[in-house]
Amino acid sequence: LKRYQTSSDLGQKLRRVQANVVEEFQLAVTRQSPRTRSQIHTSAFVHVDRIEELKAKTSVAWDLSRLLALCEELNTAWQYGSHHSVAMLTRALLDHIPPIFAQKSFAGLASSYAGSRSFKEAMENLDKMSRKIADGHLHSQIREREILPTANQVDFRPGVDLLLSEVVRIVP
Repeated sequence: LKRYQTSSDLGQKLRRVQANVVEEFQLAVTRQSPRTRSQIHTSAFVHVDRIEELKAKTSVAWDLSRLLALCEELNTAWQYGSHHSVAMLTRALLDHIPPIFAQKSFAGLASSYAGSRSFKEAMENLDKMSRKIADGHLHSQIREREILPTANQVDFRPGVDLLLSEVVRIVP
């Protein structure tokens, strides 16, 4: 600390270190094969605005820290093309949320929640599609020939965003 006489000196050093880390990451990405580069997504799985809305909640009844962690891990997995992880984390998120809606399971939420008909139908679709796809990847044993999931297969972003927007709406 003696080397840095003021907090601005330390701040400048931290900014230089951060810039170097970002530069190294960008160089590492460009050195990857084209197939790997195409797997890296620039958009988030869970929109950053939705995460900020969840962080702003001050609910006494619900601790949203694990929900936020799942959202951030989904973004990391999505960004790096970790499609197995996206499928499994989506399933974990769906299993985590039902108590907020006074339900024991996500299927119960999808069929019994007092929301609009379009919300119910979207949640039923999210439940059926994401569970079947995640189950297929979670429970399949090794085979002679594998087909890996693609971003299109695990892209549940619209349904997850609709669900999280309802969480933002109902959680104080």
